[in-house]
Amino acid sequence: MVMARRPRGFGHLYRRKKILADGTARELPTWWIAYHVRGKLLRESTGTAIKADADKILRSRTIAADSGQLLDPLVHRTTLMDLCGLVETDYRNNRRASLREVGRAFERIAERLGRDTLARNITAASVEEYKASRLRDGAAPATINRELAALRRGFRLAVRLGKLAVRPDFSLLREDNARKGFFEAHQFRAVYEQLPDYLKPIATFLYWTGWRGGEAQSLEWRQVEMKAGVIRIENTKNREPRTIPYAAVPALKELIERQRQVTTDLERKTRSIIPWVFHRGGQPLKHYLCAWHTACRKAGLPGRIPHDFRRTAARNMLRVGIPQPVAMKIGGWKTDSVFRRYAIVDEVLLAENMRKLAATTDLVHA
Repeated sequence: MVMARRPRGFGHLYRRKKILADGTARELPTWWIAYHVRGKLLRESTGTAIKADADKILRSRTIAADSGQLLDPLVHRTTLMDLCGLVETDYRNNRRASLREVGRAFERIAERLGRDTLARNITAASVEEYKASRLRDGAAPATINRELAALRRGFRLAVRLGKLAVRPDFSLLREDNARKGFFEAHQFRAVYEQLPDYLKPIATFLYWTGWRGGEAQSLEWRQVEMKAGVIRIENTKNREPRTIPYAAVPALKELIERQRQVTTDLERKTRSIIPWVFHRGGQPLKHYLCAWHTACRKAGLPGRIPHDFRRTAARNMLRVGIPQPVAMKIGGWKTDSVFRRYAIVDEVLLAENMRKLAATTDLVHA
C-alpha cells in the first residue's frame, strides 16, 4: 500500500493492492482517501486514478468535516434510496398528500442510476444524462420535473441532516404543457348525459365549484351543514380551510339535498353509515376515469379531463363578475399566479368587457 505524505490531521491518500492467484500483489490504479469525522476514521474510494483529483476530493471532505457539515459517520455511504427515505419521512411528518409519488419518482430514477448508487456520486452531469434518457423514452417534461424535484428535495434534506456535505446543482426542464381545456354549458350537458348515474352528482359539483377532484371525492357529510347551507373543509391541498355557502346556488342546493336523501335511503337499506357525500353504492369513488373518458368520447369531446372543471369554474366566475379574491376562496386557489393559470381569458369575456367599455365611456367618435 503506497501512502502519499500529508500534514498530520489532514487525512491521506493511498492505493489498495490486490493479491493475485500466484500470491503476488498488484497495486490498483484508483486512489482512496482516509480522514476523520468526529474521531472516527472514514475510508472511501475517490473513483479516480488521477492523484490531483483525489487530493481535491480529500480536501473537500476534510474542510466539510472541520466546518461541521459532515456530522454522520456513515455520510459516505448515503445512497439514492436513502434520499428517498428522507423525503418520504419528511412528507409523512408533514402529512403531504403526494407521499406515494415520492417512491414512484425515486424508483424511476433508480432504474437508470441504480438503487445502491452513492448519493455523492450523483452529479449534475449524471442528472443531465437522466433527463436525456427519459426524454428519449417519451416522458413529458412535467413528469421528469416531478421526479427531479423529489431528488432535489432528498439532497437538500441530506445536507441539512448532515448526511451529505454538498449537493449537486441541477436545473429542471422547461414546461410548456399548460392545458387550455374548459367546458361550455352545452358541452358539459353533452358529457353529463353520457355519464353513469353515480358520476353525475360529483361532475355537477365540480362544474359549479371548480374544486379539485380529490377534495370532492373525500368530502364527508360531517363537513356539510345542511341548515346553514354551507360546506366547511379543513384539510385542503394548500392547507387553507374553506367555507362554501353552497345553498346560494340553487343547482348546488338541490344537488346536496338529493345526495343526502339518496345516502339516507341507502343507509336504511344496508343498515350502515355512509360518510361520503359522493359515493357509488355506499363505497368511495375510485378509479372512475375509464367511465369518464368513455362519456367524453360519446359526447364528441375526447381528451377532456375532470381537472378541466377548474378552468371552467375560474372562467365562469370571471364572466359573471365575481371578484378574483372571492373566486380564489371558492375554488381553493392560493396565489394570484396559480389562479391566472386557470382563469383563461377567452374571446367571450373580452367581448363582454369591451361592450361594457363602449356603454360607459364618454369618448366621442373621431
